[in-house]
Amino acid sequence: MSPNRSPSPDSHDHDSRAHEGPRLAFGLDRDIVLGAGNSVRYAVFSVTAPAAPQRTEPRPPLNLALVVDASGSMAGAPLHAACEGAARVIEQLGEQDHLSLVSFASDVVVHLSAVRLDAQGKALATSALRELRTRGSTDLGAGWLAGCEAVATRQAFVATAERNHVVVLSDGHANQGIVDPVQLALHAGELRARGVLTSTVGIGTGYSPVQLQAISEAGGGRMHDAERPEEIAEVLLAELADTLATTVEQLQLALQLPPLVRAEVYGTAPVSHVAGEYRILLGSVLASATRQLVVKLTFPAGVEGATLELGATATWRDPVACTDHVRALPSVTLRHGSVRECVEQPRDLDRARVVLAQWQAHVLHQAMVRNQRGELRGAVEFVQRELHHFTRYCRGIPEAELLLRTLNEYLHSVGHHQDAVTAKEMLLASYKRGRGESDRRSMMRGSLEDQVRGMSGFRPPR
Repeated sequence: MSPNRSPSPDSHDHDSRAHEGPRLAFGLDRDIVLGAGNSVRYAVFSVTAPAAPQRTEPRPPLNLALVVDASGSMAGAPLHAACEGAARVIEQLGEQDHLSLVSFASDVVVHLSAVRLDAQGKALATSALRELRTRGSTDLGAGWLAGCEAVATRQAFVATAERNHVVVLSDGHANQGIVDPVQLALHAGELRARGVLTSTVGIGTGYSPVQLQAISEAGGGRMHDAERPEEIAEVLLAELADTLATTVEQLQLALQLPPLVRAEVYGTAPVSHVAGEYRILLGSVLASATRQLVVKLTFPAGVEGATLELGATATWRDPVACTDHVRALPSVTLRHGSVRECVEQPRDLDRARVVLAQWQAHVLHQAMVRNQRGELRGAVEFVQRELHHFTRYCRGIPEAELLLRTLNEYLHSVGHHQDAVTAKEMLLASYKRGRGESDRRSMMRGSLEDQVRGMSGFRPPR
């Protein structure tokens, strides 16, 4: 399907806004860079998805695969709760929807493939869930790809547009088959490009947040946590509700940069370089929700008075209308200036606040990844480097005090190896904050700041 150019989103009417697509904004915190070079400026993107349209016709059918970890560690309450959650999802779906059910351990079993969820199909699905048994170890990659194949097979033979979605539930680390997060992300990205999106649910405390995040981020979906068995059903139902409430899918921003400008994305969004563009995948955005993104830009030297131009383009899919769209954003112009001009130019405070919030979440997440790899000194040194620049950037922004205090506290704890539960909660909370998403568990774990204060090994500075 060729992309359709959507009009400018100026109307406040809900139905027309849904047709027009998201509200997009793009700008810099400051627009003068040092002629001598090495100036750092921050590009800030804001994306607000359109409201859900008032339905005058049925929603697009859902072509869903549930991929359930049936390895030995899921025995008992976890598998029972996963099956119960899956059964409750099936109850919410209608006869226009289709379900595939896959379980994986050392082997992969496709229990159902694209079964229509009429009364007979629901009975078959319920019976298949009752027959699930634990066995073997964890070939997550093979199980997930089997679920994707079942969805893609139906997709290839259906003329009408459907929403193609895979949800993986796992409590462990993939320990056979594809285990490298980079390779998992590569496959997820290829499937997303074909219209098959993936979300993940981590169960318990022993799963790999890095592996599941790689799949969900590159797969254009969401990552959830269900630490307690009773949370599995509520998180699965929340993911179903989120899928049906999504009005922007496969959102990607492409940044066109002048030569020698270096870019770094704050957060976990997948990045690629294609045909001279810096492409950032933001994935799915719920109706009326806002997603923000910060890109750190480092500029080369230039002649004072000379200008630089940054361009940006957004592409996305409207899952309600089943159409693809592309829109060029207004370009941004910078100017090379003197030291005095750079020092005296004011910041855009609203954008600076976004920069600090995204920057802090980025530091917390990246340092914890290092911590879990056993790179304790590297984690501390990373926080120290970022904290030096972060502190300077906070000047003149009173609201930054809590963010700065939290990072200082974190510096004194991240050098101690954190247990799996603490690390998982920190990675999840920083991931959610960076994406502007809510934790879908009803039993909240406290704010990101609360978690930093509660980290084991924390010693307040003297």
